[in-house]
Amino acid sequence: MRVATVMGVLLLGGAATLSAQHAHQFEIGGYASYTRFDRAFLLDNTIGGGGRLAFWITDWLGIEGDGLYQKPHATGSTATLPVWFASGSLVLNFGSERSFYVLGGYSAMDFNSTGVGGFRDAGAHGAIGDRIYISDRAALRLEAGAHYAPKTQSPTGNWAGQVVGSAGLSFFLGPTRREKIYPEIPKQRRDSIIAAGGKVPQAEPRGGPTYERRSSDWQHKWYWGGQGGLMVFRTNYDSYSFEPTFGGHWLITGRRTALYAAYEQSFFLSPRHVTFIEPSGTASPGNVQFNNLRRIMVGVLAFPAQLRVEPFAGGGFAIMEALNVQASCATCAGSLAQEAALQDAADNAATKAFFWWMGGIDIKQGRLALFGHYILTSSAASFLIQGTTHTFQGGVRYSFGSAKEGITDRQ
Repeated sequence: MRVATVMGVLLLGGAATLSAQHAHQFEIGGYASYTRFDRAFLLDNTIGGGGRLAFWITDWLGIEGDGLYQKPHATGSTATLPVWFASGSLVLNFGSERSFYVLGGYSAMDFNSTGVGGFRDAGAHGAIGDRIYISDRAALRLEAGAHYAPKTQSPTGNWAGQVVGSAGLSFFLGPTRREKIYPEIPKQRRDSIIAAGGKVPQAEPRGGPTYERRSSDWQHKWYWGGQGGLMVFRTNYDSYSFEPTFGGHWLITGRRTALYAAYEQSFFLSPRHVTFIEPSGTASPGNVQFNNLRRIMVGVLAFPAQLRVEPFAGGGFAIMEALNVQASCATCAGSLAQEAALQDAADNAATKAFFWWMGGIDIKQGRLALFGHYILTSSAASFLIQGTTHTFQGGVRYSFGSAKEGITDRQ
């Protein structure tokens, strides 16, 4: 019995050592949740489900994206309403096993915004949790947190808070502890080799030098990647909207700079509205609507640090086009000419050119890079969108080879 106890302690200690080493790994998982909604929303507490994707920058620091979906009942009714939360977080891991953690960041919350009386909120969130490691590749994850909107769009309150508890599984993908080709040579033998004029071989990880020692892996490369996130904007009729956006990009790296070209499409959860002056001189509220947005971007990014984890920034030009623009004229009295004039005015305001500025963090892992960035787009006169736009995105890019042609000798 004593032997079994000792063996169990040793096995647990070994598992803790392995599970504490997750730097440069991806953590992916799913979970079940229970949410207590703000009383002002008149929604019953309910269960839901979601998923998360995280990247461990170091053993104690990580970034994470999270999505939660649930369908609570309206209080006193059998009707259900779709509710989703989307969050981006910075994660701090503590303890010898890095199992205990705290996180916090930005949240976008949608409470049946496409239905009557629906709305969207934006705010902050925080949580504490613990990972119970099953192995060095899997863990049970328990978490309790809260989402806070300092100024809710709900007509029943000024601010709002939701409390969420969750339990789920996480899996860790990526490099683990690297094996050595041969063990470290004892000090006495090493001194003997040096005294005899020999050279002591270095214990290298299997597979050759690590990425940090290959300084040229990033320079002069073709990168193809994809990104997704939220675009934040407003019109002269609607308040701020948080719309999902997806796209792809092309990155050609130099020494410390890179050419950046991207194509993105935003698919609105519900149409956005704009107020236009009609040919009669009347302004009918929200008489023009559009439900998608396309953006093409070209510019230059700077990567000054040349490190595995480094900040980057840059800027350039963009063309944005609102799609599926439809105008309705309440004062045209069946005049096709007036209706066509209003539609033409809306179409002319659907495409404009802009300046953009970007800042973010790039995390390199061999040919693969994980990144997150923020994009600010300038405003333009007579555009369907009013003022600047803000975009929060994350994604991955992969190098498909060198962008610099080598010199060869040919006879």
